[in-house]
Amino acid sequence: MELKRGTTLVSLLVAGVLATGTADAAKVYRWVDEDGEVHYSETLPPDFQDKGADVLNSSGLVVDKDVKMTPKPPPPVKESKNVPRELPRDKSGLPRPKAQYSEAELQSRMDSFLLLRYSSEKEIIDAMDVEIKQLEYDRRILQTTRASMISSYHGEIREGANRQRAGLPVPEQVSKDMNRLQSSLRSTQSSLDSLKVREQNIRADFDKQLVRYRYLREEDTGESGDS
Repeated sequence: MELKRGTTLVSLLVAGVLATGTADAAKVYRWVDEDGEVHYSETLPPDFQDKGADVLNSSGLVVDKDVKMTPKPPPPVKESKNVPRELPRDKSGLPRPKAQYSEAELQSRMDSFLLLRYSSEKEIIDAMDVEIKQLEYDRRILQTTRASMISSYHGEIREGANRQRAGLPVPEQVSKDMNRLQSSLRSTQSSLDSLKVREQNIRADFDKQLVRYRYLREEDTGESGDS
């Protein structure tokens, strides 16, 4: 049941609700649709239950404003002490697989892999140097590209300034090229900054491996690792 604007219509609607003898007697919702038209009804349409509506009493007066009918979430299920707690679910809603190894077992496997991968501290340092050199190669390419863009940007500035001094209008393309070069320069600088962070992370990771390797070697042989 739905009614449009008008106090008389509201009173009729309330009277009809009273006649039914429902628990929510004398409750009328006033809501506005997408076209800005005001409606009165006993219940809110599904599309408007979470958008808010005013509640009117039997006299047509507003007793509650901007009421939302979003259903309350179900109460949390109490966990039994005897039932193992389920791991958090992933985005698909499926339960996450249980961990195959304990933290101690996982650390033991990582230690074994570390000792199998490297036969000396020097191999760890050499492996780090290889990754750092690759970053240096990428950095040189970006720096060369950045220098070329800066040269082109300054050339566009000179061209625009020369035309202004000559009393000529600056072509719109010159402004577009300058904006494009500025955007490319910002992107290139961001890439250079990312390389710097990656280098710091690589060094920190290999430092951890080196410290762990030394500890394991000393624990196994009682001797300090070679350098």
